[in-house]
Amino acid sequence: MKDIVVEINGSSFKMSFSLKVFRILGQVWNLETLPEVMQRVALIEQISTQRLDIYDVLFELLFQSIDCHPENVVKIKKEDIENLSVSELMVLADGMAKGITEAFKQTEQSEKKTKAPRKPRK
Repeated sequence: MKDIVVEINGSSFKMSFSLKVFRILGQVWNLETLPEVMQRVALIEQISTQRLDIYDVLFELLFQSIDCHPENVVKIKKEDIENLSVSELMVLADGMAKGITEAFKQTEQSEKKTKAPRKPRK
């Protein structure tokens, strides 16, 4: 998968959308299952409503996706993300949405490849 690279305050960061990110989000949000976490993440599709709770989801998702990427040497603070302008935030959200879509496409493809073939019926 091609890395999603974003720039914040003059520094470049790679974003990760691994299971680790979603597991940490589950812990942060006190959710027990991946579908619950994904349901919360899906709220960012409603960002145009400008509900403040959706911005909280977006901030946390952006922070974790950057913080969990193993190649990011420079660390970022949540405050750095929270202080971005709305237009900068929308650019990051767009890149993040593409990364999440790619991550789940790859997960589905690898699951299809690892399933044992069915035996033909007689």
